[in-house]
Amino acid sequence: MRYPIKQEGTKQTKSRQGEEDEDGSEDEDVVEEDVNEESEEVEDLIESNWNIMHYLPQTASCQKYFLMIVSAYIAAVYHSMKEELRRNAPGATPVKRRGGSQTSQLAVVDLSALPGMISFSQEYVATELTQNIFTITQKIQKKVTGSRNVTQTSELFPVLPGSHLPLNKPALEFIKYVCQVLSLDANIMNQVNKLKRDLLRLVDVGEFSEEAQFRDPCNSYILPEVICHHCNFCRDLDLCKDPSVAQDGSVLPQWFCSNCQVQYEKDSVEMALVEALQKKLMSYTLQDLVCTKCKGVKEANMPLYCRCAGDFDLTYSAKSFSEQITVFQNIASHYNMRFLEETIDWLLVMSPQISRSK
Repeated sequence: MRYPIKQEGTKQTKSRQGEEDEDGSEDEDVVEEDVNEESEEVEDLIESNWNIMHYLPQTASCQKYFLMIVSAYIAAVYHSMKEELRRNAPGATPVKRRGGSQTSQLAVVDLSALPGMISFSQEYVATELTQNIFTITQKIQKKVTGSRNVTQTSELFPVLPGSHLPLNKPALEFIKYVCQVLSLDANIMNQVNKLKRDLLRLVDVGEFSEEAQFRDPCNSYILPEVICHHCNFCRDLDLCKDPSVAQDGSVLPQWFCSNCQVQYEKDSVEMALVEALQKKLMSYTLQDLVCTKCKGVKEANMPLYCRCAGDFDLTYSAKSFSEQITVFQNIASHYNMRFLEETIDWLLVMSPQISRSK
């Protein structure tokens, strides 16, 4: 995917006597070469770690198209911002860039005060980006069709540790994920809403229907205070969303310390998960009952009803606990944690009401 980049050529002015400055023409060539090199390399320098991208199927190049669209928009806005800063610079004289002067300038300028960049972003989304996304969506829709059973996950979609939604329409999910990422830029909110509305019409989905609403396809479970045995760095580790995915989309049973890049011990992570599961089971078993009417906590053991004649219910519902168990099951299955799997199986055998509430 290409994106429009406006590059203004720099011309060396003549002196008052009408003579050309040969040194100036050399500087002009250097500036133009720098601009061209940056235009080609900016997409290669973009580091994209989108968790939702891995929940798109690799069939029909859905993941590749997602990354291409997002990267193209970021690169286009980046070049527009640099051009706007160059035009608004004092004197607006093209000079040879040195070191990190341009980077420091970008850091201190208020980007929201650049109307040219905002208008460029809106026009880019409304014209070229819209046309490209329509073409890509039609290709995906033509190559892979969604399943009619909306309650089951299609085999096209990868099953990852955080998977919890019945995904079955690749083109629809591609539309929702791309529009959700683009809507992070508040300047193009109206253009993205119109784009999403037109794309949903393309795949025969109503704008206000339930399946058209974006939901995070990845569940989250944060293991608190994971300590690196190499550097003693402590951090919270999200076992569903932290990067543990290879380039081919396969899930790797390993995590790395963000401080020293040493791999965490899998056994210690598994034991921490088993301990967390046991604590959740204890909290579920020993929880208080609350009145559904007055929200008061049940004080005595024998009464069947509250003083206000309301019914008692669980503080921590069996459905919520069952959803947590499902997350633990996905983690244990994908990362091959046998001890955690055995603990979950024992729990479901001893508490059959939990498995029935799923």
